Amino acid sequence: MIEKIDIRHMRVLLYLVREKNVSRVAERLEISQQAVSNYLKRMREVFPNELFLRQSAGLQPTDYAYDLAAKFEKIVEEIDGIFNSFPFDPATSEYVFRVIANEYAQLSIIPSLSLLMRERAPGVKLEVIDFNPDQHFTTLAQGEADLVIGFSDYVDPGLVRNRLRSDHYCCVARQGSLLPRQIQVLADVSLHPHVDFASGVGNLGSRVDDFLSARDVSRTVIATLPCYTSLQAFMHVNDTVAFVPSAIAATGGFQVIDLDMSSLNFNVVVGWHRRASGSASRDWLVQVIAGLHTSS
Repeated sequence: MIEKIDIRHMRVLLYLVREKNVSRVAERLEISQQAVSNYLKRMREVFPNELFLRQSAGLQPTDYAYDLAAKFEKIVEEIDGIFNSFPFDPATSEYVFRVIANEYAQLSIIPSLSLLMRERAPGVKLEVIDFNPDQHFTTLAQGEADLVIGFSDYVDPGLVRNRLRSDHYCCVARQGSLLPRQIQVLADVSLHPHVDFASGVGNLGSRVDDFLSARDVSRTVIATLPCYTSLQAFMHVNDTVAFVPSAIAATGGFQVIDLDMSSLNFNVVVGWHRRASGSASRDWLVQVIAGLHTSS
């Protein structure tokens, strides 16, 4: 009966044990929910013990399912390792790279990376996954993404990491604003309204506040936005200043106010799990990213 089980069945079981939800597994594997149910039905016919118990919150794996998943994971890793050892030909490949990226990387790195990838490998595709500080290590460890790009403060130190670039914060106003003429020194920012950003992995916590407080500079925050993406639209209506990474300011629509904020800096890294060591496709992508950094 075991000949009725192939690698696809194994992947479905692994995902079901992790996600405990048929619809999420279908989305992850890009197949229909009915296909997932069919795979599960076949496995129930083959194996002698119950695999999952249905609950209101989803599927609850049995101890037998957990044991089976541990065995399947070793098999899947061995098979993935075989394919990873094959050469990667960017000219003919149709590989889909899955890159975890924070908002900073999505705005300032991913667009140019996509362009360079298309120039060197016209058949490959890029899928971008939002950075999650609690999940990115597991996602990479399970082979569900190729690498991560983000702030070194938040990218898990257990990953293999290469520094991609250093950047710093700067003060910006909208295009056409008169504020840059009125702000000659850092203390002048206290005289004008500010936009702030929600604390978290997107803006490196309270670094801006700490930087200003250490210099006895106060500010009047009239709005706190969830992300940098909405800043340009907000400033189009409101004449304010904001502190953003210089690479975000360079994406367009802003005037950079001439203030020395180079000491308010941070590092951006690219990282991957050790399980991907030896992957020709991942090695190629890292080289492309390094080339992007060199060209910039």
